[in-house]
Amino acid sequence: MTMATFQSMGTTLIISEDRITLEHNRKIGNLRKTIEIAFTELEKIEERKPTLFSGYVYFRRNHDPSIDDKEAMIHEQAMIIRSKKKYKEYEKVSELIKQRIVENAQQTGTPDDRIDSLVKQLTSNPHESLRYEAHQGHLIISAHTVSIHHKTLHRGGNGQREFSISSINSIHLSKSGLKAGRIRFFTESTNSREKYKAYLASENELLITGIDDYHRMYEAKLLIERLRVYHADKHDPSVIPLTPHSTADELREFKALLDEGIITEEEFEQKKAQLLR
Repeated sequence: MTMATFQSMGTTLIISEDRITLEHNRKIGNLRKTIEIAFTELEKIEERKPTLFSGYVYFRRNHDPSIDDKEAMIHEQAMIIRSKKKYKEYEKVSELIKQRIVENAQQTGTPDDRIDSLVKQLTSNPHESLRYEAHQGHLIISAHTVSIHHKTLHRGGNGQREFSISSINSIHLSKSGLKAGRIRFFTESTNSREKYKAYLASENELLITGIDDYHRMYEAKLLIERLRVYHADKHDPSVIPLTPHSTADELREFKALLDEGIITEEEFEQKKAQLLR
């Protein structure tokens, strides 16, 4: 049920009971026509009042980065507000959105609470599994395994690979940009030097082609990591404790990701600076 609407500069904001919807009629960049963000995903609203220049409102999902003024002008999770009068109209619906965020948080808990609930759901029933969809395939997660299911077009007919959660050493997740993003699983048996292919997934990864894919895979990554901790805390004999990595080992791993084109030079330098502190 629609609770309120607001229009500005070719974008219509629709507030319903459990989500906001942005309907874009701006022909800028690669904006999708319709963006839906559930209140459970909405972490913060970043607002910039118009002055001599246009203002904006950016609806930031959990784990999204902040954006600057230039990015806001073309971002699919933002809407542009040109005048102070129009911004005052927006402030009325803004209060409603913030109220709905608080109410939903009280009902559903934090994102961490959700992950804990999913862990409990899976570990209490060995036959239970969860499916995480992406444009080019999906993941199936159970208490002890993760399976990657590729669409045939993106994996040359070899459409499925299953990992034991205990065998996963690390998980890399990247957003799509000029190249496809991906969620990639590293185990002792996977080849970390496998040649990078921009739009073809290897058997231990699933390609990501949009922000919705990224958010679903981000939750999947958190869930898998939390399941591993759960089993380790329960002293599950099938879970082999991870061998601590030295700084040099971690740098080598990230350099391999850089060489394959999975992370950018900037991301590599940021990680390098963190490790060398």
